[in-house]
Amino acid sequence: MSTYVLSDTHGCKREFDEMLHKIQFSEDYDELWIVGDICDRGKNSIALLQEIIRNKSMHIIYGNHDVWLEKYMQELINCKKDCSMTDITEDLMTWLHYNGGYSTADQFMDLSFPECYDIKLYLEENKRFYKYLNIHGKKFLLVHAGLADEYFNPNVHLSEVPSEVLVWTHAGIDDNPFHDTTMIVGHVPTFCYGKEFEGKIIHGKNNSIFHIDCGCVYGRTLGCLRLDDLQEFYVKSSAPFVNC
Repeated sequence: MSTYVLSDTHGCKREFDEMLHKIQFSEDYDELWIVGDICDRGKNSIALLQEIIRNKSMHIIYGNHDVWLEKYMQELINCKKDCSMTDITEDLMTWLHYNGGYSTADQFMDLSFPECYDIKLYLEENKRFYKYLNIHGKKFLLVHAGLADEYFNPNVHLSEVPSEVLVWTHAGIDDNPFHDTTMIVGHVPTFCYGKEFEGKIIHGKNNSIFHIDCGCVYGRTLGCLRLDDLQEFYVKSSAPFVNC
């Protein structure tokens, strides 16, 4: 049995499926954690989410884009019934227009009502912003964006940290306040930290933190880390090359 983590798939289902083949993922023996931002920007957000829902060995951590989808799902369902019921807020437009939400919303609204409610129920029942894992005696903390400076305390309890911090923080390369726990984060594509990190997983100081958003939706790679031995796997993106 192996435990894998990847993040920021952003609807890149082809690359996700290719990664499953590459790591020879077994839903009977392995586990996969997706550390946020399953949806938006890419072409197949809803189909990818449905694939994850069907597989009991795949688990999600919320990212900021997943927060948006869960927040507005009922609004989208209402719009399927009657467009006049939709309340167009600034936050809704920020998601749809500026953060790639239109493609996700369109795909969601093409579903049947039962399919919409299946996704809504799954997200509500699997809403988590972090996860601690113990793999062969080594402690890991999976969180989409990391911790802001004001929470840099090795004794901080993540249950007391606002969810907005856990999904929106821009963590530095070495930003891990915990001495005995390795952090796994996504959110910021690794190429944004420097050209030397193009399409690669970043190892923080002494491997205390790993940044695993390798910029798949921006034309780089989908990166995956096996926690058992920290082996890295990569699939080249088919998306257009975009700068940060």
